[in-house]
Amino acid sequence: MNTITLILNRILAGICCLILAIMVCCVTWQVVARFVFDSPSSVIDEFTQILFMWMILIGGVYTAGLKKHLAIDLLAQKLSPRNLLWMDSFIQIVIAVFAILFMLYGGQIVVEKAAHVSQISPVLKWPMDKVYWVMPACGVILIYYTLTHVVNNIKAWRSQ
Repeated sequence: MNTITLILNRILAGICCLILAIMVCCVTWQVVARFVFDSPSSVIDEFTQILFMWMILIGGVYTAGLKKHLAIDLLAQKLSPRNLLWMDSFIQIVIAVFAILFMLYGGQIVVEKAAHVSQISPVLKWPMDKVYWVMPACGVILIYYTLTHVVNNIKAWRSQ
């Protein structure tokens, strides 16, 4: 399970780095196009907005997978190791419930509605159901991370 998590971490980190690099290029080009050539591109603007949405979701899941959320870091200083495991497991369960309700269930509804009405992006002409698939996909990954964290907490608790 740790090998899968490590591979998933590297894939998500690579995707985030790639998206960030593309966004930097797009925004740089937009600035040059706007102030030098006086003709900004609406295609690049919409493309960057979609990349930004993907970056937020994928980066958030990656951060949760690394357990770098602030609640654990702040409270870890105040709790005993045993209580920290319980608190971390509780937080992981709350994250899993969020992922199931909003990312999987809600994301699937958004994808289905966008597909049902054949919603397309105004400038890029991309089908928006394909763009929105990042939400349920990130939900599945987030649920995997939370399950592995809870299992690791149970193993650590039993070994104490």
